[in-house]
Amino acid sequence: MQIKKQKSLIQEIRDEYQAEVKKLKRKKFLLKAKLLLTIVLPVFIILLSVKVIKTFVRIKVRDIFSKKPRDAKGTENAENVQVSKSQKQEQTQEQTSPEPEPLKPAVPVPAVMTPVEKEIITPVPVVTESVTVSE
Repeated sequence: MQIKKQKSLIQEIRDEYQAEVKKLKRKKFLLKAKLLLTIVLPVFIILLSVKVIKTFVRIKVRDIFSKKPRDAKGTENAENVQVSKSQKQEQTQEQTSPEPEPLKPAVPVPAVMTPVEKEIITPVPVVTESVTVSE
């Protein structure tokens, strides 16, 4: 059996203080977690969802306005579409170009490239004066 040493008054106060600090740190962490989960995270989710909805609407509007015009019922005329396809095929057969255009680069390329002159820099030693201590 081990004999427990009796703690001095200062050691007991220090132990109580450390326990209290540990409890306060835990409470501080829990408060930060609650604030993050109840205020910051919902606001972030709402802002992100608004941005997603705006992008979705922009894509849908672009799709709607880029499609061919529709008739009064909201459907395309199947006969008109087939006729226009056959007309396009006839036009492409008549207007075949002998040679495709060459692709242009996205970045302009200079016509003449000149080499850059290099200058070699040599280090110059710095001369310092000696310091004397006067008494």
